Amino acid sequence: MPTDIPQTWHDLDSARTDWRDAPANDMQLQTLLDVAQTQVEAYGPLTLEEADPVPTNYRLAQLMQTRNLWNANKVDAGSGQIGDDTFAIRPFPMDWVVKNVIRPKRGVPVVG
Repeated sequence: MPTDIPQTWHDLDSARTDWRDAPANDMQLQTLLDVAQTQVEAYGPLTLEEADPVPTNYRLAQLMQTRNLWNANKVDAGSGQIGDDTFAIRPFPMDWVVKNVIRPKRGVPVVG
């Protein structure tokens, strides 16, 4: 594993470095990061202790889920989408892409 990849959860600085459109409000961004971390830990197959290094896929999933949560906050309650009719985004909290980052599918089926 390359040594230049942090093995910690995202913080305000790293989130803003990796996500240029991150919320400007520190408290709002930290709340989103904390909630996303909790969701990733709950969905992930590994139980991490506080001193354990954070797997790269968990760190990436945390930031992806933070973006999903932020986008979900901006959804029009009536239509369930962001934007107008010509360009609309429908955010889904913990979508299949984030889930696959946390729990990648195996290439070989397993029969149990």
